[in-house]
Amino acid sequence: SCPLSRTKERTRRDVDDVWKHERNVRRSQSDMRPVLLKGHERPLTFLKYNKEGDLLFTCAKDHTPTVWYSDSGQRVGTYKGHIGSVWSCDVSEDSTRLITASGDQTVRLWDVESGQEHHKFEYRQPCRCVTFSLGEKYAIVSLDPFMGSASSVDMLRIAE
Repeated sequence: SCPLSRTKERTRRDVDDVWKHERNVRRSQSDMRPVLLKGHERPLTFLKYNKEGDLLFTCAKDHTPTVWYSDSGQRVGTYKGHIGSVWSCDVSEDSTRLITASGDQTVRLWDVESGQEHHKFEYRQPCRCVTFSLGEKYAIVSLDPFMGSASSVDMLRIAE
């Protein structure tokens, strides 16, 4: 057989594969449904899935980080204590600890299941972003400029 006919044959198979893929994508998109999260009173500022993807953590300008079941949108619980907008959060690999950064000049460490605050780290500047380090012995925090203070980054030791 001629090499050109093999190329045409391969091209037909490739086109057929693309069409099959497109049909599957359309089918899976039609199975998807939006999940409505009802609970925050002000705009959202940050979203974070846990490692398994079954929990979704949200931060908002209403001062109350919230955790939801990601498949249904059902609210699991809230974390009360901040008095300013919560800008960022991170969740530990095992989904037992949550850390949040807020405009109230605090970073707070929470127990995910109980909602209890483990520790409050206080600053003299609004806290914009926070994330756990690999191994979760530390967290890094970015701080906004405020009252003559420059933006900065701080590393917190949070090992248990």
